[in-house]
Amino acid sequence: MTLRLTNTSVNVTFTDMAYGGDAVGRDPDSGVAVFGWPGIKGEEDTVEVTGRRLNLVRGIVTHVSQPSPLRIAPPCPYFGPCGGCQWQHIAYAGQVDFKNDILRSQLTRIAGIEDPPLKPPIASPRDYHYRNTSHFALDPASASLGYFKRDSHSIIPVAECPISNNGVNAAIHVVNSMLAVAPTEEFLRDELRGLMRVWQVAIRSSEITGHTVIVFHTRAGGRAVPASRPHPARRMRTGGRPDEGPTPESGQGSHPSISLVRRELRRAVTALARQAAGQPNGDGLALTVVEVMDDGTVNLLGETRAAATLAADASAEAMSGTSLKNSMAHFSGSAGHPPLGAWLEKLGGRNYWVAPDAFFQVNTAAADLLLREVMQHVPTSTGLLVDAHAGVGTFALALADRADRVIGFESDNSSVASARWTASSENLTNVDFRHGRAETLLPRLTASEQPDLILLDPPRSGCHPALLSEITRRQIPLIIYVSCDPSTLARDIKALAPHYALTSARMVDMFPQTFHLETVAVLTNG
Repeated sequence: MTLRLTNTSVNVTFTDMAYGGDAVGRDPDSGVAVFGWPGIKGEEDTVEVTGRRLNLVRGIVTHVSQPSPLRIAPPCPYFGPCGGCQWQHIAYAGQVDFKNDILRSQLTRIAGIEDPPLKPPIASPRDYHYRNTSHFALDPASASLGYFKRDSHSIIPVAECPISNNGVNAAIHVVNSMLAVAPTEEFLRDELRGLMRVWQVAIRSSEITGHTVIVFHTRAGGRAVPASRPHPARRMRTGGRPDEGPTPESGQGSHPSISLVRRELRRAVTALARQAAGQPNGDGLALTVVEVMDDGTVNLLGETRAAATLAADASAEAMSGTSLKNSMAHFSGSAGHPPLGAWLEKLGGRNYWVAPDAFFQVNTAAADLLLREVMQHVPTSTGLLVDAHAGVGTFALALADRADRVIGFESDNSSVASARWTASSENLTNVDFRHGRAETLLPRLTASEQPDLILLDPPRSGCHPALLSEITRRQIPLIIYVSCDPSTLARDIKALAPHYALTSARMVDMFPQTFHLETVAVLTNG
């Protein structure tokens, strides 16, 4: 039975929280499931219906009759319209419990495990100011950074993001100042409003290393700018350094308007570096600003002396250690430097160099706890460990001293370059990173390359069926599955169930104030 089409609102008692952020209850008259945001389990709320399907409705909570004791005032002025956070209205301890309940529910409903072997959840050390990386859209009206509105392509300009760390928030002001630099403010506004040359800005900032990287993602297109306008720019493939001198532009990089924007951003970075150098401790400002184009080309727009020193020190350290025979020159263009624009972060006591568009965990403090949980399940001495979704080598490098050999699979070029450089700079010689998809590369392992353990850390879509099939065929004794989506995790566990048993699962909260959660699951063959 469905709600009558004339119904525009429904009163409901919420009995659960859904993966997706909504509270869930049932319409008392029809029994139809009602999903409402921002509701909380245990509340009696009025929900204005915004969408219907045959057996459920979705809506917005317009009135709270009996508020949950977990309901609090959201500290962020953008909460509600902003699409970034879903649970700022819920006390943090309640968020952790709800996520653990969601994990249990998914494993029961989808994987068919009646009593999942859950370990106590791990909360994030911080529930605010934890993100080391944030991605922003550009608001055409103000030529400043912003977030997309919930369920919309409209943009909310932001001056500060409460879940981002202090370095990211400081860089928001830096970028907004760069975009408003005179005398080209009117031109830049025209570029952003009409042509959207710069379509995304990412900011990464490490509280441990002090390094901040600002990444401008650009694309060509739109009307041409008169050729009389200058466009002095250097085009540098990933790995190029500013001392290599100018090279002719071609392809996307030759578009005059992009060159003009690039020039003005370089000018602003230079001014910022000079300004910082004149301030107390200004020489310690480690800031790198790069442009990443649609074709993967990376252009260095500018860097402070401290940022350049970080890369130089790493290069000297690597060259004084093992040779770079397994260098990433094919990917970076320079075996003597980290990937151009790479961000330096530290996790588990190890340095990681992360290319501008490569993935890294956004919550460093919680990622440390996640890494510790993984390490608890890795034998102190094992033969071959395969990291099937290696990324920049986060797990492969951290676990290198526990295995005779580590092989990492990764399909993203810049991540492979980052992982290889970090391995070289850390003098790790027993780690081999191979470029390609895990479901393609695992079957290619030779008879002498039989894994004793495989670590899975796939995207939200989960593992490819061919990968699960090959794991089963090889009868790899131990699987450690790190998942960012409990539903696809449960689906994959069910697929492995005829041959593998889930022995433990633990929720690690990497994403406070959102419904997202991370899980470390352990499966054994037998």
